[in-house]
Amino acid sequence: MKIAIKILFVIVLCFSFTGLVKADSAPPTEQTTFYFQQNGQPLTQPVKINIKCYGTSMLVNEEGLSDSKDLLKISEMSETCSSYGCKLSTSNIFEVYRKNIKYCDLEGEINGQKFTINNFLGNNLSGLSCHGADFDILKNDHKYYKYTPQYNECIKNVYREYYPQGNGSVKGNFLCAQYETEDKLIPTNKSTEFNGPCYHYGYTIKNNICYQIPQEFFDCVAGEDKKIEACDQYLEDVTAKLEKDKNGYFFEKICDANIIIPEINSDTQLTQNKNIEPTTINQQSTEQLKSKGILTQIIDFFRCTFLKMFGKSC
Repeated sequence: MKIAIKILFVIVLCFSFTGLVKADSAPPTEQTTFYFQQNGQPLTQPVKINIKCYGTSMLVNEEGLSDSKDLLKISEMSETCSSYGCKLSTSNIFEVYRKNIKYCDLEGEINGQKFTINNFLGNNLSGLSCHGADFDILKNDHKYYKYTPQYNECIKNVYREYYPQGNGSVKGNFLCAQYETEDKLIPTNKSTEFNGPCYHYGYTIKNNICYQIPQEFFDCVAGEDKKIEACDQYLEDVTAKLEKDKNGYFFEKICDANIIIPEINSDTQLTQNKNIEPTTINQQSTEQLKSKGILTQIIDFFRCTFLKMFGKSC
């Protein structure tokens, strides 16, 4: 008995964990296209970037997930954008499991010249434009499709036939329901107890009596399914167009980031470097002159002392 209770406990625990995972799933895989511009023009030369994102940790308590107050470095990535509109995998950068990102800083380098843009995507990454992967449906053939006007019209025509009151949508009475009326149902002697034989496919319970649903109902439903399936010929296969990560998996989220790089004044930097050199030389010269003056004074002191010993003046 104790063993059975333990087994039951493990089963319940597994189902509970499964529900938790479904309710608290990880962020989707993400790709971001970076568009660097400077002085109003697209930047086509390579840009080295280092992104650091900061935020808070999502804590689990009795009320569910809550946001902590401590600001932490959540994620970091270093890459090189070789051309304008470079595409990089940003999975676990801008969205991290159980983390709430507040802002990101960008450190970059162009032709050896460095720049920094703090909070380059705005508060709470408001400057990041994202949308789901560009497909509408995944079919059993493991291919991704988009709806076309022809497909949508075909589906509406099927719904007009099977839902006469819906005007091309799933509303009103279902045509096949005419075979589920009491005069069409087949009464049986099967038990209506909970999870009993009458809860199996093909049966229904009315007034505590178990009825078998007639075959006409299933034939009608199969007819609708067949006509809907025929509309698939109008779907657009976009499988080859979807972006994939290095492992061949489709990105579920596609984002764009437009970044304005501040003007980097190389002349100013060179001037600063030139100013540093003369200043250093002047300081050294002054110190040398000071040192030379002290040495001269010492030599003059001993020279005068020596001359005075022989009765001569300096």
